[in-house]
Amino acid sequence: MADETTATLIQDGQAFKLRTHKIRIDVVAGPDRGASAELPGPEARVGTAKECALVLKDGAVSRHHLSVRIEGSAIRVIDAGSRNGTILDGLRVHDAYARPDSEIVLGATTLHLRMLDDVVELPLSSRERFGGLLGRSAVMRRLFALLERVAPTDATLLVEGESGTGKELVAEAVHDASARAAGPFVVFDCSAVSATLIESELFGHVRGAYTGAVADRAGAFESADGGTLFLDEIGELPLDLQPKLLRALERREVRRVGANVARKVDVRIVAATNRILAREVERGRFREDLYYRFAVIPVPLPPLRERLDDIPLLVRHFEAELGPRAGAAGPLPASTVATFAARSWPGNVRELRNAVSRALSLGVPARPGEAKDPAPSTSLTIDLDEPLLAGRERVAEAYEKAYVEAALQQTGGNVSRAAELGKVNRKFIQKAMKRFGLRGDDEAEG
Repeated sequence: MADETTATLIQDGQAFKLRTHKIRIDVVAGPDRGASAELPGPEARVGTAKECALVLKDGAVSRHHLSVRIEGSAIRVIDAGSRNGTILDGLRVHDAYARPDSEIVLGATTLHLRMLDDVVELPLSSRERFGGLLGRSAVMRRLFALLERVAPTDATLLVEGESGTGKELVAEAVHDASARAAGPFVVFDCSAVSATLIESELFGHVRGAYTGAVADRAGAFESADGGTLFLDEIGELPLDLQPKLLRALERREVRRVGANVARKVDVRIVAATNRILAREVERGRFREDLYYRFAVIPVPLPPLRERLDDIPLLVRHFEAELGPRAGAAGPLPASTVATFAARSWPGNVRELRNAVSRALSLGVPARPGEAKDPAPSTSLTIDLDEPLLAGRERVAEAYEKAYVEAALQQTGGNVSRAAELGKVNRKFIQKAMKRFGLRGDDEAEG
């Protein structure tokens, strides 16, 4: 068994490294039986997509089926929202730790998982900041090391992460560290534009192209010429528009709506999504060829719950940024920072920033009871030192999270049936799931 140096951040002078062990995966049953792979840690993807570290031919396995990750002296197995689920030692799991001799069943394939004694050292960035991103943890130093390498290039990036993890900050930081820094940085949110206008907003239009088009207008691509175009929430892009976007990416030219002549554009593309885009490809909601155009360099962003060591740094940063406007009497006490560090933060860095803002404005530190996100109870603890409205918000949030979690559990993760139980629409449940970091079974949605 691996020793305690497994997946450990070490400092050698001014250099930082991640010391980790290799993971060995043997295929003991299924179409790829007999195959094996020794993968450098600390994390590897398994699935049928060609970008996975272990690529399987099993048709019942999802493109990105699961990830294996070394944490301490254990291997963590994380299902990536697969079609058929992940069975670890006989139990279906979403996120669990494997034993040293664990077996994993996915589709018709059985894997045997081992951590090897071989130690590898992966170079990490010495930075604690990259643009607007902050962090001292190993996962953030790995991210910074990746961004340092790719920022000077013109390679297309696909930034993947939950809401609130800082995807736009990544795009801005990459732009500012590139040779295009003097050019425009244009943000286009694919989820914020109606389907009828999105083509015009992306590619522009000429006068008379449609009702209301009273003048020629450049789209996001032309506006970003010479700089970087950040396509946020790319998973929301309508399917019928995806071929036109693919053409624009391949030819680096756009044709305004109603125009006969294409225009050349010189843009770097950074795309972002809070969905698992490989899963959207499997469902037929996203074109495979467009996916590979975006996923030239995948940039996964860790959720805050996987970088809790960074919370004190982030709290003090937000305190310095927000304190003067909030009229704070003094710095937040160390006990408040410790309580913040004990929470899971389903809303990620954005949620933490809002919590720091509330604490500074109201003068109310988070209490230990908040750290556990307790389920609602008929016996409420009343704290008269807390303003009534702040307490009401806290209890309502806890109740909503517990209700949605229970509804998803009862319906096997089916979002539509959970919405029916709660007498709310499906969008309400989806937004709550995003806010609280909950997972449902979208395959059941058809």
